[in-house]
Amino acid sequence: MMKLRILCLLFGSSLLAQVQIAEVLPNPVASPSFQLLAPGSYAICYDINMSPYAGGEDLLFATRLIETCFSSIASKMPISYSKSMYARALRLAELSLVWLPLNYFAMEVQHEVFGHGYRIRDINHGKVKVTDYDFDGPPPYGSGGAATFFSISKQLTTTDMTCISMAGIESSQILSQLTQFKWLGSRTVDPRQTILYLVNRYNLNLYASSIEGDEIEGHDLSNYVRFLNYTYSQKRLNVSDVRNLAWINLVDPFTYYALFAWFHYLSSGKETGLPMIPIKEYGYLFGAHLNLTPFGPEYSFDNYLLKGSAPIYFYLKSGWHAGNTYEGIGIFAKELWTFNKFSIGIRSDLWRQPKLLLTPADTSIIDIDLDSPPNPETPLYPSSEQHRKQLGFAFSTIGTYQVNRVYGFQAELGYKTRGFLPGYSLYSSPVVRISYLINF
Repeated sequence: MMKLRILCLLFGSSLLAQVQIAEVLPNPVASPSFQLLAPGSYAICYDINMSPYAGGEDLLFATRLIETCFSSIASKMPISYSKSMYARALRLAELSLVWLPLNYFAMEVQHEVFGHGYRIRDINHGKVKVTDYDFDGPPPYGSGGAATFFSISKQLTTTDMTCISMAGIESSQILSQLTQFKWLGSRTVDPRQTILYLVNRYNLNLYASSIEGDEIEGHDLSNYVRFLNYTYSQKRLNVSDVRNLAWINLVDPFTYYALFAWFHYLSSGKETGLPMIPIKEYGYLFGAHLNLTPFGPEYSFDNYLLKGSAPIYFYLKSGWHAGNTYEGIGIFAKELWTFNKFSIGIRSDLWRQPKLLLTPADTSIIDIDLDSPPNPETPLYPSSEQHRKQLGFAFSTIGTYQVNRVYGFQAELGYKTRGFLPGYSLYSSPVVRISYLINF
């Protein structure tokens, strides 16, 4: 699998570089043990159909719980503070034999169960149903492959299939952003989560680089461009187009902080602080990434503000494909107002995009000849339907009650209109998300 080979190549290169760094670093006398984990707020979360947001929070909670147990043991050993070659070798083994497979497996669960699985659960309505998930062992113990199997009916549309195909990559991007929020909240980059962050942040890049042509059976990106081209047949999108556009994902300071934190931990056993651009009493960071949408690729310009431990995130996004343009803005601020143990925040998104084509066309998806390229002269949907625009919004209020310094509860309640928003239902629906918070 090309994705796995690229990951192993990058990982192997980083190990070689670290061995060279370790040879010139001094080996100080062992010092007393110190705290290995900067405290952060993690959540056990539930929402409708278990979206990538709820699933991502639960996976981060599970990995953090394992980190805490592991660190409680390691804090009493030289591995936690010594700079001797022996301690560095132990940390290398820890990162490669414990956190690499754990992080990779978390990515696969997010991708399959809370990505493809969520979108199938959302569409359902008798159109599509998950029949099975399959997971291989994560590297270095297995190939790292995974798959979601599902059955479809004639009512499923090409837009539905486009959304299902891209849902794994969509959910991986959400998990990478949730990881960013954890690092911002603690003002620390957790080196044990470095691989977790990178494989999710660059999930699209890995998929795009694992295919040289456009046609691989069962390949997410191959299926995405195939069904997108059948829906909007007047302009063909290729995997190579997505591969080139996805390099914008490198505009991301968290990537470089994560790589440095990995090496810093290997060298010293310590976590790494999170530098930010000072703007008065706030810290600021920015970045950009590529989204996949049911209408074509889309650029997102990301902004992060931090004062205290609750980041404020806001974005602008825009895309264009096959004669359509689509754009949106949004903000997420978990704690805007605080009253004693209570805090209130908001999440708000506004977009203008083509209408989602979720009504079956005259030609059923089962009857489409997928071996023949789409014909722009006989589109599945008339041009007026393909280019009809609609406004949409999602708004929710976030209420948090902090019982004490460790435990708390959070509820997010709101509403979303019909339209595409990453990690949300394609249909008009309530937003209900309940969380049990633990600071550890």
